[in-house]
Amino acid sequence: MQKSLLLLTGCLALLGGVSAQAATKNPTPANKYRYAAKKAAYYNKSTSTYYRSIWTTARKTWNASKAFTWSTTTNKKSRSFTTTVAKNTGIWTNATGMAYNGMSFDQNGNQTGAAMYLNRSVLKKFRYTKKQRTNVAIHEMGHALGLKHNNKGSVSVMNPSNRVHGLRNVDIRGAKKVYATPASTSKALASAAKPSLTVDHLKDYSNNITGVEQLVHDAGTIVEGTITKSVPHHRAPKNYYTTQTIRIADKFKGQTGQTLTFTQGGTPAMAVTDSVVLHPGETVVVMLGRHANGQYYAINDGQGLFLDTHTNNGHELFEHVSDHVLYTEEMLH
Repeated sequence: MQKSLLLLTGCLALLGGVSAQAATKNPTPANKYRYAAKKAAYYNKSTSTYYRSIWTTARKTWNASKAFTWSTTTNKKSRSFTTTVAKNTGIWTNATGMAYNGMSFDQNGNQTGAAMYLNRSVLKKFRYTKKQRTNVAIHEMGHALGLKHNNKGSVSVMNPSNRVHGLRNVDIRGAKKVYATPASTSKALASAAKPSLTVDHLKDYSNNITGVEQLVHDAGTIVEGTITKSVPHHRAPKNYYTTQTIRIADKFKGQTGQTLTFTQGGTPAMAVTDSVVLHPGETVVVMLGRHANGQYYAINDGQGLFLDTHTNNGHELFEHVSDHVLYTEEMLH
């Protein structure tokens, strides 16, 4: 389920290549956000009885673990809240949910506000059951209380492409570890605290060559070329919404001209975790989707970007920017 906003994406789909046994040995890792104590109140903004019940079940699941206690409040101005949207464009393309950490902080740098979202449009489109939608809600609450994604392929509610797993012992242990020590009182932490958004996409293409083959299938356009222009849309030093222009050398899929402009994940108000900003002069292969308004975008943020690194035995090698695996050009189209 990334101003400096981190985007935690809760994606469901192609599971990674790490075995469940290997992936779940250690507690689910922590992100850099936490409440001062292992409890927080949130306002449930959902107007749908169906989705209100999903958030309620997710809350009760976490509370039963005794790792963290969520409570509800009737205060509509609460800085922590749950809600739903129905969107499938821009940053919401194929996003099942999002968690927005650090909407507010206390003077010591402890989080006092976090937003948790479910995307009705994508959940309905891909026929998630109510139990599976609840798993996504538990996942987003996990991000909000201080957990990162678990390993690819892990049996964990915090699996980056989770659809079927409920809250597991590794997640409970991870949450307990976050709150095992008193909250920091560092003024340096307070001054450095910035919000972070995590977007959880439906599809995770990190399953090595199988994932790349699926990317090739899902992309409407695939081109190779040189970045000629990179325009950030706000003042962040990295990982923010950026428009890239590429001078095309090879066209592998889709109809394009000599140049093409595309966006990476994010918006003018939020950044995307793990999104790599490209620079003029870099040679890349990009796998793109296209919005109804004609705007091209890199599929699933960094998962649609491959950066030229070097030539080996006559093969040009490209690094997948989301997981740093190398592929030959021939494997990318």
